[in-house]
Amino acid sequence: MSELTERLRAYGADMKGAMARFLDDEALYAECLNMFLTDPEFVALETALDEKNYSAAFDAAHTLKGVAGNLGLTPLFNAICEIVEPLRHQDYSHLDEEFQKIIEARAAVEKLK
Repeated sequence: MSELTERLRAYGADMKGAMARFLDDEALYAECLNMFLTDPEFVALETALDEKNYSAAFDAAHTLKGVAGNLGLTPLFNAICEIVEPLRHQDYSHLDEEFQKIIEARAAVEKLK
């Protein structure tokens, strides 16, 4: 088990499930994690929220949710879910707060690399 995997596990990531999806290839996992953390969908989500383009915001958030789930990043996944569902149900009342939680959860993962 690598140091990264151990740090992610301590963070609350589902590394057992993630490693099963990645066929225990930690190098591939690390590469995908790095790609995810720089995914342009984070910028697309922020831009869409700023422009009040809630359809585009939903699409970006839903994409990020799927990748976070596949990577087993449970805390980040949960933060993204907190914006996906209100967008799905057209409840735009707390999107700024929910987006801030995503930014914080993403920053927490970045510190673990």
